[in-house]
Amino acid sequence: MRKTIAIVMIALMTLASVFANGSSESAAGGTITVGILQDTTGATATLGKSVQKGVEDAIADINAKGGINGKTVKYIEYDTAANVDTAISAYIRAVTVDQVDFLFGPPIANIVSGLKATTASYGVPMITFAVDPLCYMDNEGKIYEYLFCAQPSTVVQGQIMAEFAMQNGFKNFGVFYTQDNSYSLSLLDPFVSTVKANGGTIEDKNVIGYNASETDIKTLIQPIIKAGVDAIYCPNYTAPLVLIKKACDELGFKGAIITGLDGAPAFNSQVGADCSNVYFINNIDIYEEETAKAIAERCSDVGAPNKYFLGYDSMQMAAAVMAEVGTDGKAVAKALETAEYTGLTGTIKMDPASHMPVLGTTMFRYKYDGTTPVMLQKYPVEK
Repeated sequence: MRKTIAIVMIALMTLASVFANGSSESAAGGTITVGILQDTTGATATLGKSVQKGVEDAIADINAKGGINGKTVKYIEYDTAANVDTAISAYIRAVTVDQVDFLFGPPIANIVSGLKATTASYGVPMITFAVDPLCYMDNEGKIYEYLFCAQPSTVVQGQIMAEFAMQNGFKNFGVFYTQDNSYSLSLLDPFVSTVKANGGTIEDKNVIGYNASETDIKTLIQPIIKAGVDAIYCPNYTAPLVLIKKACDELGFKGAIITGLDGAPAFNSQVGADCSNVYFINNIDIYEEETAKAIAERCSDVGAPNKYFLGYDSMQMAAAVMAEVGTDGKAVAKALETAEYTGLTGTIKMDPASHMPVLGTTMFRYKYDGTTPVMLQKYPVEK
């Protein structure tokens, strides 16, 4: 029987005054090396930097408490630069030259999808934050042994967003997605199928896919707006979402914009205007006391606080697993399959069949009032 590792974190630990970056070792001797592979330059650098800081702060807190079984945790950073080839090179360097014990991969589906086959050859566990289920399986549907995700899948998120939109009275939808981006594409069908199953309308003519290289958003999205839909579903990253929101405003669209995690702050500050028609989901309750305190104390320079907390909680979960089974890659991967951790992102409970958290995972539904996010509902994801 697999052993479930469960750790409940009541509140964030006090931030250590010195980050552990390999400069010292604990009294017990020895180190555990963590590789942080993130897009810290390029179009998705805001996400990558936020995850990276969360992992770093968790390592600082872990070392302040004595490390993992007396071993100091050090980290090595690698910029994957939003590029698959760069990510593969960085990964290989991390596991062969630097001989890391554990890895945190990028939150970008295209990058993880391009990297996944490489992970099978080296036996080093890696948690990423890309939510497309296809990122974690081969062409025959077999799950990669050493690859895990710390967020609910796009299937779950698409369903949540569709139910959320319809609960708010929207029935006739347009869909505007990036057809050459696996993240955007993977969020499409779950939303459409859930809307239709619940009596909503999405006409084929109002489903428009475009390529990431296309920049004339106003012209591309105008047919959907002219069709008079109640809301437009826009599964995308923050930067293109900002362009979509601005294009909709310029075209006089009065309906709602439905999006996911990428509509969370700092989307509102990047738009710099009224966002009251934007509905989104998040993996943190920004008004919960401990979360709000942590945001104020730790996230003043973080562009995506939700990704910060995912990085933090995931490192804490990985540390708990390694404290239990050691650093052997196969043993760690086996334990991660049934790991459970509760932190400020809610409960991360791994599903061994998908290597993604599904059971017991919590999400939060929001809309903006002007530029202020308002939490409307806590959503228990039970599958």
